[in-house]
Amino acid sequence: MKMNWTKVEDALPESGVPVIIASYNRVGRPLCLRAEYAAPMTLPVGSDCDVDGADYDESGDEYYCPEGWYESNEYDEVLWRVEGTITHWMPLPDWPAMYNSIKPVR
Repeated sequence: MKMNWTKVEDALPESGVPVIIASYNRVGRPLCLRAEYAAPMTLPVGSDCDVDGADYDESGDEYYCPEGWYESNEYDEVLWRVEGTITHWMPLPDWPAMYNSIKPVR
């Protein structure tokens, strides 16, 4: 499957879905990483996180991470806000076919 980059000014991915992003970090170096976009009021702040700067929803008495991009790692429960300028994104690629026959470890 051919993967194409999408400019963030043209479209954003579905909120909370991991994608690959291309960006420039705070010192202007190119960076490519797995991240997810959080639309407003869609990514709840965890109970172990500081709520300073979080968005508050009075109707549900819930704090949410501000709209933006967050690094998304499979085993890390903390989603770190991506600093810098995100320019493009693309869906994660499909797994190689050989992984389709492997049974998950329980």
